[in-house]
Amino acid sequence: MLVTAILAVVGMAIYGSFVSGINVWQRVTQPSETEDIGLFFKNISYDLRNSFLIDNMRFRGGAKQISFPTRIKQHVKGGVEDSIGQVTYSFDRRKKQLHKSQADYSEVYRKKPGRKRLLIEGISSLQFHYFVYDAEREKYSWVTNWQERDEPFGAEAEYNLPLIVKIEVGIPKEGMEKKFVKTVTVPSACCWPLMDESKNE
Repeated sequence: MLVTAILAVVGMAIYGSFVSGINVWQRVTQPSETEDIGLFFKNISYDLRNSFLIDNMRFRGGAKQISFPTRIKQHVKGGVEDSIGQVTYSFDRRKKQLHKSQADYSEVYRKKPGRKRLLIEGISSLQFHYFVYDAEREKYSWVTNWQERDEPFGAEAEYNLPLIVKIEVGIPKEGMEKKFVKTVTVPSACCWPLMDESKNE
C-alpha cells in the first residue's frame, strides 16, 4: 500500500509537470493577436511618421483602408537600402484579415499593386480616423476619410497630409469585442493650415 501511494503521488507530479509544459508550449508557439496588433501599430507608426508629399502618390485615407507615400526598405543586391514608395493598409471584413501592400516608386508609376502580405488574422474591426483642419469652419476636427477619392466636377484636390491618424483595431474576446487604439502624429503635416493661410495673404 505504501508503494502504491508513493507511485500515485509521483504519477500525479509527473502528470502535472507534463500538463504545465504543454500549456507553456501552446502559449509560446501559438500566434497572439495582441502581439500582432502591437507589431502592426509599430509598423504603421513608422510609415506615417516618414510620410511626405510627392507627385504621383496621393495620401488617401478611408475608414477601412489607408494609402500614402513613405520611406520603404527595398531589397537590392548586397543588402537593403532606403527608397521612396507607397504603402497600403487594408481590412478584409469577410476574411477578418489585415493586409499591407508595398510598392516602390517605379511600381506606382506603372500602376502596379506591389507586394501584399498578411499582417493579422481573426480581427473583427478596423477603423481609421483623421485629425484635419477645416478651412471653411476654421477649426480642427476628426473625420473618417481624407482625400479618399478625387473631387468631382473639376474641384481642386487638396494635396495635404492629415495632422494625426487614429487607428482602432477590434478582436473578438469572450463574446464581446476588445479594442486597441493607437494615435500617430504626422510630422510632415504639422503646420500646413498655417502655410495655406500665408498663401492667401
